[in-house]
Amino acid sequence: MKKLYSVLTDDMEHCIITGDCNVERHHVFNGSNRTLSERYGFIVPLRPDWHNMTPYSVHMDQQFDLSLKRKAQAYYESHYGSREEFRQTFGKSYL
Repeated sequence: MKKLYSVLTDDMEHCIITGDCNVERHHVFNGSNRTLSERYGFIVPLRPDWHNMTPYSVHMDQQFDLSLKRKAQAYYESHYGSREEFRQTFGKSYL
């Protein structure tokens, strides 16, 4: 398994919502931007129900998904580059 890290949490072994140790790794930006999530550390551990198994999961709840994208973009803008650079890299702004 690939060694993944996160700039959004210091603990990749516990769910960011519940603290449970049964987790899956969620790429904040998926699809064609999945590798960018890995490069910049935009990955969070989520318990399976919070990841993709329920209506409140990040893959089903647009507000939850958007909240993580906004946190990642804010981190990018404070550590890597401007909003325009984010837009050029990830395709759009979430802020």
